[in-house]
Amino acid sequence: MENRTDVRAPLPLSQQWTLINAFGQRDLKAKFNGTLLGWVWSLVVPLATLGIYTLIFGGLFKMKIPGGASRYEGIQFVAVWLFAGLTLWGYFLSSVNGGISGLLGSGSLLQKVYFPAYAPVLGAGLAVGVQSLIEVGLLLTVFAFLGIFGWTWILIPFLFCLLVVFVQSVAVVLAIWNIHVRDLAQLVGVILQLMFFATPIIYSVTLVPAEKWGIPLQKIIGHMPMAEFIELFRSVAFYCAPGHWKSWVACAAWAGIAFLAAKLVYRKWGADLGERI
Repeated sequence: MENRTDVRAPLPLSQQWTLINAFGQRDLKAKFNGTLLGWVWSLVVPLATLGIYTLIFGGLFKMKIPGGASRYEGIQFVAVWLFAGLTLWGYFLSSVNGGISGLLGSGSLLQKVYFPAYAPVLGAGLAVGVQSLIEVGLLLTVFAFLGIFGWTWILIPFLFCLLVVFVQSVAVVLAIWNIHVRDLAQLVGVILQLMFFATPIIYSVTLVPAEKWGIPLQKIIGHMPMAEFIELFRSVAFYCAPGHWKSWVACAAWAGIAFLAAKLVYRKWGADLGERI
């Protein structure tokens, strides 16, 4: 094990990107290798989920777009409003789960040669990000077809940069902790299920009671990390409004906190995981 004396030596950025890209390409090839439809499968599940929620909330319960004017009436607007939230949540969910399994799946390789523990995690996030970009492209195309288009769309890349930093940082933290506490993956799965319904994805935060049992539920739920990102994305992309400056500050703050947490966790627990996996 003498070849591990320099495990904390940082790699040049170009080598880090090459390594992350290699893991991402591996995950993409593994996911669609041998399938008949290939990349089409990256849209089947989210579109099927969208169809189910649209029929239930838009068709059965006659859901109205929160804060929407008469121009947003119709099941087609309910569908794209839901899709906007489901797309971001799907990226978060798949990145976290993919990061945890990606690091575990690289254990045999990590035991033979050193590479940063975050490389397979970010590689898994890169693979998920490619699929999510396809979904976002489809979503924006449908938006434009429905006449939803505005100058605020130029803000979407900036929002997604903050989202990527936040999501991938969370994935790194959980993936490294999972190596030390193997029960964490199961616990994260349960928490993510609860978070899906606690986050205003398929409903508006205005439906949440302002206060319950002395707890400001609406404020707590509305300021959850993914709630902030989803609400701001809907504002910029769907409502064609720049969003409140406090929302941008909140998203930037969550991204910054998550990034600092990832650096701290990696330095303290993720420098050399080869013998733990």
